Amino acid sequence: MRALETRLPDLTSLNPDFITVTYGAMGQTRGKTLEIASLIKKEYHIDTAHHLTCIGTPKTNLKEILDSIHSHGIDNIVALRGDPPFGESHYVPPENTYPHASDLVEAIRKDGRFGIAVAGYPETHSEATNSETDLKHLKTKANSGADAIITQLYYDNNSFYSFVANCRSIGITQPIVPGLMPILDVQQIKRITRMCGATIPSKLLRDLEAADGNQELVHQIGIQHTVEQALDLLSNGVQGIHFYVLNQYFHIAEIISRIHTALPATKSP
Repeated sequence: MRALETRLPDLTSLNPDFITVTYGAMGQTRGKTLEIASLIKKEYHIDTAHHLTCIGTPKTNLKEILDSIHSHGIDNIVALRGDPPFGESHYVPPENTYPHASDLVEAIRKDGRFGIAVAGYPETHSEATNSETDLKHLKTKANSGADAIITQLYYDNNSFYSFVANCRSIGITQPIVPGLMPILDVQQIKRITRMCGATIPSKLLRDLEAADGNQELVHQIGIQHTVEQALDLLSNGVQGIHFYVLNQYFHIAEIISRIHTALPATKSP
């Protein structure tokens, strides 16, 4: 928290349209989410989107939770099912909670005070039986009241373009925002992609593995790949990008700078 507070002035100086505030990995450390989201909104006057998961959100407490979020000036929520509790490999809905993200979305929509984003998976959710089933679940979330879809991280834009086309083919009309996570550490990104089912293109993986141990080179490879992804997305009409910055500043500042240098101001994110 202290490290994030020191970086927020720099992060907010990049003028993002909004900042999402997540829970900790595997659903841990939820308590600071509202505190951080409120700090960003009140001190830096930037819209925030507060993560809210089925796990840890009892049905009987939802109104109280939403009242608290709204009282802090926050009116956007990223509604998710959430990860299984730490140490468990499969999700079993606890009693008195919403079993699926679509159920949580429907309840938040009935409240009527929040914009709602949901998650989409260009390479299919790791627990889905196949991509068709995964897309049907996404359409259910969309029809339950989602305003926008933010994608899971991915490293091949073709996965995103195919995903968008498949969404549109089954009648999903909400804006789909690509989610990009710059690579900062080889072992970390291998661990993250294994957990979420994303893949690292073979050439990128070879370059990263060859550079492993040289942190500066790994950073430059990760930054350059994200810049290339972003420029390709923007040149193909994507209106915005959600960067997973992991509370860091140096890499996203470099990425934004390179994007602004490469593109006219009217096309920069």
